[in-house]
Amino acid sequence: MRRLALLCTTIALAALAVGVIARIPAAQTTSPEDCRSGGHIAAAALPETLDLENCPIGGRVITDNGIGTVVPGPGESVYVDALTRDGSQELEVTRYRNGTVELRYVGDESEEEQGEPEIGAASSPGECSDGAYDDLNSKVKGDLLWRFNPRTTPDELSRKGAVRAIRSGTANIANTRNNCRLGDRVPSYVSISYDGSTRDHAQVGTGGSCTGNDKETVVSFGRLPKTALAVTCTVVALEDGYDRVHWSDIKINKTNFNWTTRPEARSCREKYDLASTVTHERGHTFGLGHVSESSHAKLTMSDRSNGPCQSSERSLGRGDVLGLARKY
Repeated sequence: MRRLALLCTTIALAALAVGVIARIPAAQTTSPEDCRSGGHIAAAALPETLDLENCPIGGRVITDNGIGTVVPGPGESVYVDALTRDGSQELEVTRYRNGTVELRYVGDESEEEQGEPEIGAASSPGECSDGAYDDLNSKVKGDLLWRFNPRTTPDELSRKGAVRAIRSGTANIANTRNNCRLGDRVPSYVSISYDGSTRDHAQVGTGGSCTGNDKETVVSFGRLPKTALAVTCTVVALEDGYDRVHWSDIKINKTNFNWTTRPEARSCREKYDLASTVTHERGHTFGLGHVSESSHAKLTMSDRSNGPCQSSERSLGRGDVLGLARKY
């Protein structure tokens, strides 16, 4: 029996290795000039795939339209998203164990919708009839612990109110809260739990780049590019099937935006709902990508914020729920 168990384990590990290896793309030729200069390097100056042996950019920050990330460790991937008033920007950098680096979502995503017919929120399908979603190749497996830095809370919010709103936004995704009677589609063994306060900051620089990996999941307020409401950096470990989310930091812009926990109040003026923004960003933590605002405006994972004094993104639409259901 023991030999049989060891044989089964060996076969399973071999299958896992084959699955990951099969995903590794072939590296493309890279100009030496793109690799020698120090500091940050533009994603547009690099091919979609490259070999670190020929292009040693490990430890450098790759930037793309106002966001970026440091090159991750072997067997890891970083997905960075910036939610803005005009449309989201995203970038994914994956480093395989053989030294190949792959870039995805390079370019200005807001330009990709230019030329499309404008449908907008008024003509988009209703939240309970629109089944669109984008499935990223990652998911939370087990329990993910997160902390909040209350010292960064902006003056317009109380610390307790900020914590409640962030916890609520997180639970909206983890419990698939919706008005479509679709129920909870995330199983109980998958969770994201509040682990108290911290003095650490989300590892997101003022320029919107993921600056490192301290192996902690932190939410904090701070300075970001002026159009970004929030930036999320998610680090995943490459595995067969869906990759495993290890950490997912969120930094919320308190320099260029004001925030509220009561968007329905008459006194709300040009303040963005904290719980709605966190709901969207935690969608990325749980492996959901963007859908187009021009045709799916009533879904939480549309690629633009619904604007100030609105709370509609707290509640998931049909596509948001179906995306989680497929994954979990």
